Amino acid sequence: MGTLRGDNGGGDRPQEGGGLPDLPPEWGTIIIPDDPGALDDEGAKIRRQFRRASVRRRWRRLLHLAPEPVRRTTDDSPGLAVPLLIMSIAVIATLVSLFAVAWPGHAPRTTPHVASPSSAPVAVSLAGLTLFDAAGTAISIKDVAPAIILLVEGCSCEHLITTTVDAVGAGASPKPGKPTTVLVVATRVPTLPIGLDTAVPVKAAADPNNSVRAAVPALTADRTTSAVLVDSTGKVTKTSRNVTSTTDFVDDLQTLH
Repeated sequence: MGTLRGDNGGGDRPQEGGGLPDLPPEWGTIIIPDDPGALDDEGAKIRRQFRRASVRRRWRRLLHLAPEPVRRTTDDSPGLAVPLLIMSIAVIATLVSLFAVAWPGHAPRTTPHVASPSSAPVAVSLAGLTLFDAAGTAISIKDVAPAIILLVEGCSCEHLITTTVDAVGAGASPKPGKPTTVLVVATRVPTLPIGLDTAVPVKAAADPNNSVRAAVPALTADRTTSAVLVDSTGKVTKTSRNVTSTTDFVDDLQTLH
């Protein structure tokens, strides 16, 4: 390589404190080695600094940050690596916490609430309810009690009505007193089958607001054919849902008086 003299024949290196002409004095002493391999370590160091600077510029562009001011890059220069590492750890920790909370089957165990047992079931009374027949005449539950109320919305239920009337007429409630009424109820006045036992009082009534179902907790959300037995005071003594025959309540008829 060339020397300070500008020829290719070699020569002495500049004395300590010397420099090349026309070069800034702050560069200090510049020594050009005869073997280029001596510059490998310094070249690798400079390339490493350039790569770090390039990575920092790329991240600043991705994060829409202002360009880094031009300055000398060194190994001690602060970069984005540490802030990015902290941000990454925080994001990962947050996501792990969210997954841990929302993951099915990993909900925190809680002690189930056990309702205190009631001392006695609450008695339900239909004495205050009033229904209407086909002529618009009011039918008070209290006036027709004791009664078997058949809720037959959406069902002709001719067999159920007939067998219920027959069960009452056959003496299922043999005690003397006010006879048991069979009250057939739907949102519109239902049609009664022909040939019913005339010794048993049977009435058809409309309940457009489903007031009977609303008053009986077991039937509030139920729309199946049901039977409600009320005693002479109008108190409910038996409730049967999804009734298909009198066997669901015939044994309870004697408790109505």
